[in-house]
Amino acid sequence: MGRHYSLSGVTLDTRLTWSPHIDQVRRTVQRMSMLGPLLNRRSDLSVRNGVLLYKQLIRPLMDYACPAWRSAARSHVRRLQVLQSKCLRLATGAPWYVGNRQIHQDLGVPLLADHIRALTESFDSKLADVGNPLVRQLGRYLNFPKAGPVACRESQGRQGTADQSRRPPALSKRLNE
Repeated sequence: MGRHYSLSGVTLDTRLTWSPHIDQVRRTVQRMSMLGPLLNRRSDLSVRNGVLLYKQLIRPLMDYACPAWRSAARSHVRRLQVLQSKCLRLATGAPWYVGNRQIHQDLGVPLLADHIRALTESFDSKLADVGNPLVRQLGRYLNFPKAGPVACRESQGRQGTADQSRRPPALSKRLNE
């Protein structure tokens, strides 16, 4: 194992693989398991408020410094996507047969790769206003792949739609609360 360095909440390793940073983020988010009683299906908390808890408390931990680690391998970003999907599934109480992509569409929450891409594009657009010419050129060298770092298994097969008629009854009931 190589050496790890922590700088302003970002864990770096000597090879810049970003794996130690993403592992640290996953451990931190998993410590937030105390939110489980609020997010489970027996909770009186509405789905809307459960998703709000996720967006306000958990997703910022995953987003932190994403312009720096946007070059992480797809497998590392995939681990964070799995964590996001678990949180949203817990908040909705969705049954096992409802796909993650369907849950994301119904809640209006983008996949983590799309969210990271939007954040980094926003960051890159602000680089043009910086006076340092080296910093202005930074965005050209750090482009996030257009295909996205996370390929969902569902996207290879059928494309799900978010219309009400195809939504399982258990999920429809919880989303309409």
